[in-house]
Amino acid sequence: MARSKGNRDHQRYAERLATLEAQSVIDGRKQFKKRHRGLKKDLPKLRAYQIKSNAGRALSVLIPFIIILVVMFYVVSPLSKITRVKVVGNEDLTSYQVEKASGIRSGAFIWRIIFDQANVSRQAQGNNPQIKGLKVSLSGPQAVKVTVTENPVIGIVNHNGHQELLLATGEYQTINGKLNNFITYAGFNKHEYLLKQTAQQIGQLPETIRQGISQVAYSPTKTNNERLKIYMNDGNTVLANASTLGNKMKYYPSIVTNMSGAGVIDLQVGAYSYAYGNKNK
Repeated sequence: MARSKGNRDHQRYAERLATLEAQSVIDGRKQFKKRHRGLKKDLPKLRAYQIKSNAGRALSVLIPFIIILVVMFYVVSPLSKITRVKVVGNEDLTSYQVEKASGIRSGAFIWRIIFDQANVSRQAQGNNPQIKGLKVSLSGPQAVKVTVTENPVIGIVNHNGHQELLLATGEYQTINGKLNNFITYAGFNKHEYLLKQTAQQIGQLPETIRQGISQVAYSPTKTNNERLKIYMNDGNTVLANASTLGNKMKYYPSIVTNMSGAGVIDLQVGAYSYAYGNKNK
């Protein structure tokens, strides 16, 4: 009796196990079909992503290569050459002089001029001492604007047997073209250092005061070996020291306004004025 009951329990257990296994197989097939459908559905997206990813990698290589090719083509092509130059800021210099000294002219490569401005400026200064500095900017695809700063021309002197321009730096420059009403200098023979110092001092003055000077003469005394006599276009005579001329001469316009007529303005020690004939100097 007990054996019969155990057989029935064993049979029921086997049947249940078989049922569970069958159900597991069915569920597994369902999961497989579900995953298969999902994979089939996502496959186009995956392929599109792969194509997009491959295209991105290809472009990341091609774009820099294309840019390099374009730049190389531009560098050696006529498109990178200057066709128009505009010079601004020049007063005593002509545009041709600036272009010649700097090498910035039609036919020159834009990229060399723009990216090597420091050397271009030094070249210009070395070739022409009137050029203090210059800056180059693009004004068009093949056009540049050159903004030049000049060392002012402050006079004409006899140097090495002929007349030359005297610059605010104390350097000399060959006279080219028409002369303006520049300051003349006298008495500086064998006093090159003093002339250079005087030029540098006058170069510090505002242009309005420089334009009022007619002549600067070296006129030393026993007690002052750097005294200058400065003859003004308005009829006044200024006595000044070469080493302090730039600082003291700035007060000239205010001193003149307090004078009743032409006379002498003494800037050697302090600053005062007197009419001609009132004091011998």
